[in-house]
Amino acid sequence: MSMREKVAWIAVTTSLVIFGWYFRSVWADFAARQLDGDVLFWRFLWCFGIAVVIMLPAAMIAARLGGQAFDPPADEMEVRIEAISNRYGLALLEILLVTIVLASKWITEIARTDFAIDPVGATAIMLVNLILFVTAFAALVREIIIIIQYRKYA
Repeated sequence: MSMREKVAWIAVTTSLVIFGWYFRSVWADFAARQLDGDVLFWRFLWCFGIAVVIMLPAAMIAARLGGQAFDPPADEMEVRIEAISNRYGLALLEILLVTIVLASKWITEIARTDFAIDPVGATAIMLVNLILFVTAFAALVREIIIIIQYRKYA
């Protein structure tokens, strides 16, 4: 297994566990009508920090145990795999961001009805977390495409 595939596996696993928990907690806060921007901000920073603290050493350990270079130069196949995954991941990100922009009126209406005390703050919190979610989702799909491509050529 190449080092880039190992890193993709590490990224997918870590992202699903840590950011899956984060977005489930955001959804639970939304469902309970308890959106608190400060709490979500610090929760996100903690999750991001934990993800970095897990992914970086895991990749270094995987390289060491596999006797591979941590960041080897890419060959033609790896360049092609990266290009394919970037094309689909970025296209997905663009589509999802445009979808958020188009849905912003609907999101504002939800904030007005469900968070009458602070609809502006709730709108901002929902939009920021939707942007975080689609960014994480597109990155996850990109890494999954990398894994699929490596498995296809293995």
